[in-house]
Amino acid sequence: MKRVIDKKVSKGRRRHSIMAFEMIRLNRAAAEPLHQQLYRQIRDELVSGSFTDNSSRLPSTRALAADLGISRLTVNIAFEKLHAEGYLRSKIGSGTFVVDSLPETFLSPRRPKTKPLIEHPPRLSDRVKNIPDKRAGKQFDFGIAGAPGVSFVPAVAALDEFPIAIWERLRAQVLAKKGAHLLQYASSRGDPDLRKALAAYLCDYRGARCHPDQIVITAGTQQAMMISATALVNRGEVAWIEDPGFYQARRAFGFAGATVVPRPVDREGIVIARPSKRASPKIIYVTPSHQFPLG
Repeated sequence: MKRVIDKKVSKGRRRHSIMAFEMIRLNRAAAEPLHQQLYRQIRDELVSGSFTDNSSRLPSTRALAADLGISRLTVNIAFEKLHAEGYLRSKIGSGTFVVDSLPETFLSPRRPKTKPLIEHPPRLSDRVKNIPDKRAGKQFDFGIAGAPGVSFVPAVAALDEFPIAIWERLRAQVLAKKGAHLLQYASSRGDPDLRKALAAYLCDYRGARCHPDQIVITAGTQQAMMISATALVNRGEVAWIEDPGFYQARRAFGFAGATVVPRPVDREGIVIARPSKRASPKIIYVTPSHQFPLG
């Protein structure tokens, strides 16, 4: 009696271990041969499934042919192709099994294991944290002028009054004369012809005698102040600015590490007298032509 029960249990376990293909549907009217349909559907089933040693054994070719109502030769052709492509392996006396690693394992790029993202506050230097700028997010997309529209922010040009037609005509003339090489990287000091023109202008209209080599073209006032501060002032050394004066000057010199000392302004400009105990400035920022914000 015990021997009979063990045989029944063993037979039940074996039947449970055989992989079933209930989803296989063969179309005898299709142009695709039956063995190719069977091969393709078994392959897709193997790729999409998850198998273990206890559930990776395929039914015999005879049993599968009987279940699908096709010839055993058709099943043999499909199995042979799956064997050849590395999807199946055979064990003598045990049957046909799915291989441990399917071909897709080697043909597909490995996806890195995704770990939950942990948000950390950005690591910023004290220099950046001390910048007095309250803008955030998309506010940086518009610059200091803010969103398009009427703006009362100082130093913002009236772009609706810009002579675009004249600018385009002169730009076309310069490109035609000097060529497209003007669009490449130029000297870090700026275009030589532009520096010569500025030197002549400063001499004729401002009374400032300077050589073109003393002029550096920058992207704006703040970049010019940053270059000057980093080149001339060490951290902790004194920089004088006008009070009242251009508020961006305080920001630029402070960012460079200078000790900013505001100096009063009278009708002659910045007051340069200083107490004897105060440290001498290493740089003085003045706006003699158009004092900000007094005009």
